[in-house]
Amino acid sequence: MEINRRHHGLIRVIACILSLLFIIMTCAVPVQAEIGSMDTTPSRIALSSLEETIDSYVATNQKKTAAVSVVAIKNGETIVNKAYGYADLEQQRKADTSTVFEWGSTSKLLVWTSVMQLVEKGKLDLDTDIQEYLSEGFLKKLEYDAPITLMNLMHHNAGWEDRLIDLWYSSESDIVELGEALQKFEPRQIDKPGSVVAYSNYGTAMAAYIVEVQSGQPFYKYVNEHIFKPLNMKETSIHPSQYDNLNVLKRRNEIQGYTTNLKFIPKNRAYISLYPAAGAIGTAEDAAKFLAALMPVNRSNLLFANKDMLGEMLSTSLYYDGTSTPRIAHGFFEVEYWVPALEHAGSTAGFSSRFVFDPKSNFGFVVMTNQSNEMAYSVGLVQKVFGSSFNTNSVTSESGGYYLPARRVVSGFTKAYSMLSLQKYTTFDLSNFANVVEHNGTVEKASISYNDFLPVSNLTINLIKASFIALAIAVLLNLRAMIGYFIRLSQYKLKNWERPGTGFDKYHVGINIASLALILNTVLLFMRALGFAPYSSLRIHLILNMVYVILAVAYLVLMFYKLRKRSYSKKQKAVYIMSGVSAFLFASFILGWDLYF
Repeated sequence: MEINRRHHGLIRVIACILSLLFIIMTCAVPVQAEIGSMDTTPSRIALSSLEETIDSYVATNQKKTAAVSVVAIKNGETIVNKAYGYADLEQQRKADTSTVFEWGSTSKLLVWTSVMQLVEKGKLDLDTDIQEYLSEGFLKKLEYDAPITLMNLMHHNAGWEDRLIDLWYSSESDIVELGEALQKFEPRQIDKPGSVVAYSNYGTAMAAYIVEVQSGQPFYKYVNEHIFKPLNMKETSIHPSQYDNLNVLKRRNEIQGYTTNLKFIPKNRAYISLYPAAGAIGTAEDAAKFLAALMPVNRSNLLFANKDMLGEMLSTSLYYDGTSTPRIAHGFFEVEYWVPALEHAGSTAGFSSRFVFDPKSNFGFVVMTNQSNEMAYSVGLVQKVFGSSFNTNSVTSESGGYYLPARRVVSGFTKAYSMLSLQKYTTFDLSNFANVVEHNGTVEKASISYNDFLPVSNLTINLIKASFIALAIAVLLNLRAMIGYFIRLSQYKLKNWERPGTGFDKYHVGINIASLALILNTVLLFMRALGFAPYSSLRIHLILNMVYVILAVAYLVLMFYKLRKRSYSKKQKAVYIMSGVSAFLFASFILGWDLYF
């Protein structure tokens, strides 16, 4: 009995020791992982070697770099704050940590933060129809009865088409008050609210205007008081002309913008009418202060009175269709790197930026460059620090087809620009597309964080192709007529021909000269539009295009009348008819592509 008791006692002691060891081991694993995560980036680069890693990356990409400014923060502390390259290549002015860059669309994060601050104060509600905050009749182009809410604006799914003209100006004198700009710039509503994510500058600026209305302050003043001042962001301005921070204005004039091939962009200083959507300018160090405030550590929250409101803002508010995969957190885009992260990217005429942060590990990263549509740093370096997506799956569409971003222009002459984004897909790589919605083997919608992609019907594709074939035919017929005219003009005396430009021939010559003028006018229209000319100055080109349509109709009517009433040779008839066909095709192209408004 005594021996058995001793055995039982020994067994109990051993069991207790084993239980204790098990508890220690299970607790040690997460502790060790947590300690490891505290000392590394999301891609497991040791924080102690992060600066060296970035230096090496920049050296590898140096030949295609103008200037880049990089800041990494962890637990509110700055790990890396460096600038590389030249702010002005021509003047050999080097960039440093005091160099300011245009934020571009990362400015939108200031809008969503401002909105949530007023939600916290009870001045805004995310699910209320925004027309409750606007004067009667403010919005005139709504097509759906469904309400548009602030949440729709945050999710970029209010349904508005994109607008390109009067978004950017080359002169600050063209800038008007935000409310006036919104009414002047109002796009058509082409999708039902909530149905399609189509990245929208207009929606963001509308949210900023509502902040103006409810706070009683111009948006830039609100941001200065409630974001920049509390965070000590003295080197940043979101004033449309930076006149509220002359130091920022001065330093903006000391930096130039370039292409990815380091070609100087002459008009890289542009002014945005909807300035809250992309108008901030400042240092990367200041931008990092903003990210740090979104991840407060053992200190008071500088942006919200209640820390729960910050948590709500950074929580998922929109999932990809039919999934539980996070997409947007109240305006912040959710992206799956090696860890889930929140981010926003931006691009202007000569600058690119990306802000990325992981609230769980309190790690944030800011990249700002003076190159438009730059990818090596705003994408490549970010992926090096946060890790690339592991998803290598794909979805195949049985029939394949053309797809267009939901962020598109469907009316006005700039809808031609949208067609440049047409792409044909048969396979959708899920490392590029976060979600694909398919039905009966056909992909009905493909999505990335910022945008949905929608199928374009075969009929539309065929009409587009036919329109450009018709345009080519019209140009060839016009050139043939003009060359023939000049040949006849040079030889009519030698051959004793009828002088060109007499009788009906003068109308034939006139319509072909008008066609040539139409080509030049339209080319000039698009060139000036790309140079940020305001719509008011472009209207003359659109009016002239409409005048051409009237002339084309008049020529066709007169041609049919003359051919019935008078006798012409077969060659003359053929020449006149070819000019009529050319005029008809040109006029059809103008009407089909909205080149008159």
